[in-house]
Amino acid sequence: MKYASEFMLPLAGLPLGETLFTFVLARPFFELHADEEVSDAAVNVELVLTKHENMTELSFKMQGWLQVPCDRCGELYRQEVKGRERLILKNSDHYEEESDEIILVPADLHEFDVSQLIYEYVVLLLPFKKVHPDDADGNSNCDPQVLARLSQMEKPESIDPRWEALRNLGNLS
Repeated sequence: MKYASEFMLPLAGLPLGETLFTFVLARPFFELHADEEVSDAAVNVELVLTKHENMTELSFKMQGWLQVPCDRCGELYRQEVKGRERLILKNSDHYEEESDEIILVPADLHEFDVSQLIYEYVVLLLPFKKVHPDDADGNSNCDPQVLARLSQMEKPESIDPRWEALRNLGNLS
C-alpha cells in the first residue's frame, strides 16, 4: 500500500537537526486502521523531527475535521479537531515503550512507522460525547425530528414518596 508507506520516517540518513514532514489525512487513512466511525476527514499533520546524537524528538501538530456520527441524533457531522503531541525516540539496544511520550528504539533502526501514533493522536482529539455543535443562537443542530422523538420518550422525574416523607421530617422544626 503506497499510502501506508508515506508514514515511514527514514531515520537512517537524516542529518542532525530539524526535518519537516507533512501529511494530509483523509478517509483512506482511517480505512487503513479499520475505523468505521470516521466516514470522511481532512486533517493536516505537521511533524517536526529533530534528530540528536542519541535521540529523536517528534513534534506533531494536527488540525482539521473528522466526519463522525452524532451521539444524540445519529446524523453525520464535521467535528473540528486540533492538538499537539510530542514523542521522544531514545536510542537503545532493544524496543520498549517506556511511557506515552518515550519509546526506546534500536540504535540501528532505519525507519519508524508513525501511522499508528498519528491515528491514535487524532482519534483522541475527538470529544468524549460527539454531538452537533449549537448554532449561533444556542439551538441544537441535531435532526429536529429525532430531538422531538427523544423528548417524547423522556419520563417525567418522579420522587419516591418515602424520600419525600423523609425530606418533610427535616422541616418539622
